[in-house]
Amino acid sequence: MAQAGYMNLDYKLYFEPEGGIRTPREFTDALVSWSNREHRQLVILEESMEPLVEVDGKRYVCRLADPLLGRQKNPLFKALNIQGYTHSVGPMLGYQWVYLYEA
Repeated sequence: MAQAGYMNLDYKLYFEPEGGIRTPREFTDALVSWSNREHRQLVILEESMEPLVEVDGKRYVCRLADPLLGRQKNPLFKALNIQGYTHSVGPMLGYQWVYLYEA
C-alpha cells in the first residue's frame, strides 16, 4: 500500500473503490467491480497489491493512494514538476483510491 511520501501525478485513470482494499484478492475484486460499472474490458495480468492489468487493451499498473491525490493534478504542480503528496493515514482514515498508471 502507499506510504507517506510522494507519488507521480501522471496517472491515466482512477476510481474510488466500493470498499477497503487490504489484500490482493480485495484489489482484484475492486478492479472487477469498477470495470463492470464502467463497461470496460479488464484482464488481470498479475494479482498483487500493485496489480498489473489491461483495460480496454492498454496495460496499467494499479496503485493505492490518498483520495486527495486527484486534486493535486493541476497545472501548478505540473509546471513546477512536483509529485503528489500522499498520506499513509489520510483524512479518510487510511481509505485509499485506485490510480492506474500506464505500464
